[in-house]
Amino acid sequence: MEIKTISTTKNNSLKREEFILSISADKNPSKKDVVDYLKSDENLTNVKKIMGSFGKNVFDVNVLVYDNKEAMDKSEPIPRKVRKKAVAEAKKAAADARAAGGAK
Repeated sequence: MEIKTISTTKNNSLKREEFILSISADKNPSKKDVVDYLKSDENLTNVKKIMGSFGKNVFDVNVLVYDNKEAMDKSEPIPRKVRKKAVAEAKKAAADARAAGGAK
């Protein structure tokens, strides 16, 4: 597996570094391969896109590496499925708290 950095941009307003990589490999690269190459924290790294071309063993990868967890939470969208699950859990916890409070 051969990895080349095409471009690197430091985005100070969003507190992150934006990378575009080119990876030559026999199979699709994983997030772990990219994190190992960049030597970054896995929790602060967001692999946005891994694009391959049919018939070629070259993959273009877009990666965002954040400076801290707060910056990542502020700018990364939360998927609808995860938001719905969090709201449902909060409602259930509130209902359980009311039921426990009324049982005293």
